Amino acid sequence: MTSSYGTFLKPLGASAALVALGWAAWRWAATGMPMTPLPGSPWPYLATWGALCLAGCLLIRWATAHDGAEGMDYAVAVLGFAGIRLSLRHRPELTSLWAYAALALAAGAAVALLWRRSRRTRRA
Repeated sequence: MTSSYGTFLKPLGASAALVALGWAAWRWAATGMPMTPLPGSPWPYLATWGALCLAGCLLIRWATAHDGAEGMDYAVAVLGFAGIRLSLRHRPELTSLWAYAALALAAGAAVALLWRRSRRTRRA
């Protein structure tokens, strides 16, 4: 079992790494990467994806708290990086991005709750 600091530091680190990599990808995209981003500030999208990555990492950490699954935070960060690249390329409305992300997190929370409940009944 990890300490309470480790519970929050790993997801926070994964989210910070996601934002840093997203900024670097935006910064270096003008050098000929296949998905050149549109002009404008990337920070609203980076902040959105950083918050969503943090929420997803905490959700996965909560779901796997008794099983000790390591590395799941980084899987969320990789998916978040793909989302950042697509968001910086196509620039969707932030309200629709938050709405779809809230639906995805709600579905993920429901699946995590069902999974934890099924794991608890198997142990008993």
